[in-house]
Amino acid sequence: PFLVHTHLGRVTFARSTTRRDDSVILHWEVEIRPFPLLAPLIEKMVEMVVSTLIRNLVVHFAEPGSRVDIKPPRGNAELSGGIESFGSVNKDTWLGGVLYSHLGDTRSAMEQTLSLVQPWTWGRSGCGDETDGRVTFKWSDKVHEK
Repeated sequence: PFLVHTHLGRVTFARSTTRRDDSVILHWEVEIRPFPLLAPLIEKMVEMVVSTLIRNLVVHFAEPGSRVDIKPPRGNAELSGGIESFGSVNKDTWLGGVLYSHLGDTRSAMEQTLSLVQPWTWGRSGCGDETDGRVTFKWSDKVHEK
């Protein structure tokens, strides 16, 4: 069950006028009418979903066809029987972003374990999330014109 009465999305693309490369501006409008008292939760959920989709789109165009290996836990070679990879997933997916970030994660085992209860922190960072300046979210009570 979705936590809104109605929702409507509109995506438009435009060539950037402030950069000299082939940059494209993606403008994604989402109109939602959440059930009473759920607006803060819905807004955060929409931000997480849209920023994840945008990060995946950036990877899809920047690194077409790239994949990420599914590797056994670090430091447990005896448990994996010498297997270096159990397969791979597309890098332009949520799971691919999570695995790619994990492979480069230098935090302690304790910090990584604590992040298990913070799924909004999983995946790529610095590439299209709500805090890096390339993706912005603005919330208003304005209704889309049809």
